[in-house]
Amino acid sequence: MRGPDLSLVYCNRAYARAVDEDTPASAVAAGKEIASGPGGWGRGLAEAALADGEAHTRSLHIVVEGKRRLHEMTEFPIGDEDAAWGVAGIAVDQTEAEDARIALAHHVAAHAEVLEKLGTGMAIFGPDAHLQFFNVAFSMMWGFDPDWLETGPTHGEVLEDLRARRMYPEQPDFQDYKRQRLELYTTLIDTHEELLYLPNERVIRVVISPHPLGGLIFINEDVTDRLTLERSYNTLIAVQSETLNNLHEGIAVYGADSCLKLFNPAFSRIWRLDPTLLQEEPRMAEVVDAAKDLFRYQGSWESFREQIIAHSADRTARAGRFERADGSILDYAAVPLPDGAMLFTYIDVTDSVTVHRALRERNEALVAADRLKSEFITNVSYELRTPLNTIIGFTEILVRQYFGTLNRRQMEYGEGILEASRQLLALIDDILDLALIEAGRLELDLVPTDIAKMVDAVAALTREHARKVGIVLVVDCDRNIGVFTADERRIKQALFNLVSNAIKYTPSGGRIVILARRDKDGVMLAVRDTGSGIAEEYRDRVFEKFERGHGGDGHGGDGHGGVGLGLALVKSFVLLHGGEVTLESTVGKGTCVTLRLPATPPAERPRLTEGRALWADTGSDI
Repeated sequence: MRGPDLSLVYCNRAYARAVDEDTPASAVAAGKEIASGPGGWGRGLAEAALADGEAHTRSLHIVVEGKRRLHEMTEFPIGDEDAAWGVAGIAVDQTEAEDARIALAHHVAAHAEVLEKLGTGMAIFGPDAHLQFFNVAFSMMWGFDPDWLETGPTHGEVLEDLRARRMYPEQPDFQDYKRQRLELYTTLIDTHEELLYLPNERVIRVVISPHPLGGLIFINEDVTDRLTLERSYNTLIAVQSETLNNLHEGIAVYGADSCLKLFNPAFSRIWRLDPTLLQEEPRMAEVVDAAKDLFRYQGSWESFREQIIAHSADRTARAGRFERADGSILDYAAVPLPDGAMLFTYIDVTDSVTVHRALRERNEALVAADRLKSEFITNVSYELRTPLNTIIGFTEILVRQYFGTLNRRQMEYGEGILEASRQLLALIDDILDLALIEAGRLELDLVPTDIAKMVDAVAALTREHARKVGIVLVVDCDRNIGVFTADERRIKQALFNLVSNAIKYTPSGGRIVILARRDKDGVMLAVRDTGSGIAEEYRDRVFEKFERGHGGDGHGGDGHGGVGLGLALVKSFVLLHGGEVTLESTVGKGTCVTLRLPATPPAERPRLTEGRALWADTGSDI
């Protein structure tokens, strides 16, 4: 306390310690001021208080007990209303409070720096609903001018700005909506979360929380991409789930912990398992135990069960087939998944395997029967050749009259027997060739073959026959066409059969041409006639065994032209050489059969079941 002259008249012990005095009395006696800087801060405040008649306060840093401390000093006049007779002063140590304020300021600054760097929009509105803080993400998300936000607009002004720029969801009554938002400053207790669907099709997740110091904190997050991804993911999951549920194959996925994570109805149906059990994510051992009756095993069940579980835990892709105790057959596959799980698929192939077995057994029986047939035909043919050759030999002796003259009727009978025997011998030779081909035992005698000479030889054998029935036979072949590798006897026989067939179905006055051409791919041989042609419904069958030509008006169209082996041999001989047969025919105009042969037959003999004769209806003159 100070007297009228502002000298010290009283102090407490704290004041004495502050001015380095032992007792308050010594401090008063010495008249030491707690602050004696320029202007006499302590005394100066007292003078101002006495002069003005009111308190004066100032914060000063002073050294107390060797430490610099912040004190808040206040001097105020004391006395009655008419006149003050002295001044009282107090000094309060504010060092700790100041340190706390500085620490708080640093904390707030650090907090603001962290919020500034977040990708989530942050805004803090004070108790008066004025904007106190925002980060860059907030201004960019909503398209605000940062300078405008720095002015501290109210929450209502922010909402009005967003509405004006069509950056906020449309509201039936915007003023009522704004009033409800502003009421949150006095009513919100717990965190509030909502989704805002903006006119530009963006979706903003807004979290509103009360601020500890008053006001509200707004956290804004653009979740458009996440929701789009979630929708796509949910759609994909739904599609996959529906797909799995409708698959015929049984699907099961076991996690890394050996628990069933996924299954479809087919899995429970194939293994006859209760879906309720499977929905509880049982361990693999439980699933195996539930299907125990379906497994075929020897020895103890425990040992077999351990083998199944150990095999299933092997993370290698594999597939196989096994038969169950009930006789059903399953195909399975195991695929390791990237997350450590294992995918197992099962499909019941009992019906298809049963059919396959039946077909295989039937095919084996047919093959065996066909082999027996071929062997029978071969044996019978060989047995027929011996007496037939004897008949031919004796008939030739009789016809040539080595042992006496024959009358006219005897000669006719002898020549008839000889011709019929030779036809029968040719038929037997054809049957033998087909039997050897079907048995896979016919070996080609491949030699360099002069194409022109071969064609001439066939023409020489058939020209007289053609002349007798009034048909012109022409050879169209370059004399320098050269040679190619083939079984000459078989190809010559094929050409002979084609020409004989053409003569058979070509009327008198007709024309037959034997053509031969050569190119880089091989040799082309063809027989073209002006006969009756082949109807479309018969073209794909004329090269089959025991199929005869179906033309008319020729010399063999009466149904007695043979048993139908000639063209079958043509096809077989050509296919054995690695070639192909093409047939073109127009009813009433004629037929052209073309043989295309490689310059050199393939090293591996082609399978005749893979070959086929081709035909085409050209619709034009041949």
